[in-house]
Amino acid sequence: MPYLGEIAALTTALCWSVTSVVFTAAGRRIGALQVNLYRLPLAVLLLSITYFLWIGIVEVPLRAVFYLTLSGVIGLAIGDTFLFQAMVTIGARLSMLLLSLAPPMTAILAFLFLGERISSVGILGILITLAGVSWVVAERTPQPSGRRRRVSGKGILLGILSALGQAVGLILAKKGLVPEMHPLLATLIRMLSASLILWPLSLLIGKVKNPFTLFRHDRSAFKLVLAGVVFGPFLGVTLSLLSIKYTDTGVAATIMSTVPVLMLPLVVWYEKEHVSGRAAVGAVITVIGIAILFLR
Repeated sequence: MPYLGEIAALTTALCWSVTSVVFTAAGRRIGALQVNLYRLPLAVLLLSITYFLWIGIVEVPLRAVFYLTLSGVIGLAIGDTFLFQAMVTIGARLSMLLLSLAPPMTAILAFLFLGERISSVGILGILITLAGVSWVVAERTPQPSGRRRRVSGKGILLGILSALGQAVGLILAKKGLVPEMHPLLATLIRMLSASLILWPLSLLIGKVKNPFTLFRHDRSAFKLVLAGVVFGPFLGVTLSLLSIKYTDTGVAATIMSTVPVLMLPLVVWYEKEHVSGRAAVGAVITVIGIAILFLR
């Protein structure tokens, strides 16, 4: 199918846009850390049921499992943890701007370690897409006091590390996606490895809350987390692996980085936020960049 990888990447961005909105709503109810902890085992459960009922047990090379496990640990466990800490330190808007460094990082790493080449038109598309995303997420709202918020150097570093974690995670996933590896199984391996890292650490520092008590008092939070799992770790991450399997990793990562722009209609509808003219212009620029990537 023509442009299968690009279409999968764009669908991934749409899924992650929905996930961002519902996980934010859930985080406001039970806390972002609890959302992060419980989304992974729920995703593992859904992926396991779907994979073994649909595909069954298939032998895969140990080398592929090794790379996918590393990808899950670095991309989903460490990278997402850095992103969460960055958002706490410097806010979501600046964190997302720094996360938009992931596509060029991915393209450079793919060039160095995978031997991928991107044409001059593809490079132009990447630059235009990044410009559109950066234009939207870098927009700042005035503070009530009129003072400019001081940016934390630690927060900037965390944001850069989150982008690097995502880039390295994608490269490792690409190495593990051998022809006989189904994207569902690859996603399951990545999610399981991330869970096996996050949960012991969280238990060790005493940050895990009893799920029965937590969700019994707030069933809406459980529904939001479940919806986020379906659109994020279940559909979104699986489609992201499908995208990097069928197109260049740098191109896929760039298309997937449009999440902040694609979120705009959702936040207008769900959170009743006002979208500025600058955000609309950024969305148009981003769509132009994606179109160039499709036509490269």
